[in-house]
Amino acid sequence: MLTEALTGDHRRDFHTNRLLRTCQIRDVDEAQAREAARLRAATGRAGNISAVDALVAALAGGLPDAVVLTSDPLDLRALAEHTAMTLRVVST
Repeated sequence: MLTEALTGDHRRDFHTNRLLRTCQIRDVDEAQAREAARLRAATGRAGNISAVDALVAALAGGLPDAVVLTSDPLDLRALAEHTAMTLRVVST
């Protein structure tokens, strides 16, 4: 998921890197990948929702009081309807 957020140029990535210092960076295991796939399928729009959005929802949806900041709130909210815990989606 960092691949979509970063450019590889430390000057252009400055603000993103600054934000990342406040975030938890996690590896994705098979169980989480399967949960992301389940969430995509549960929306009925699996072909239109990105795997990255589904992974974000799967990871955040397993945490209490999780908040996801996104520029794509419609897809994240669709995924959040099917997470184990309440997931708050905030549009940026």
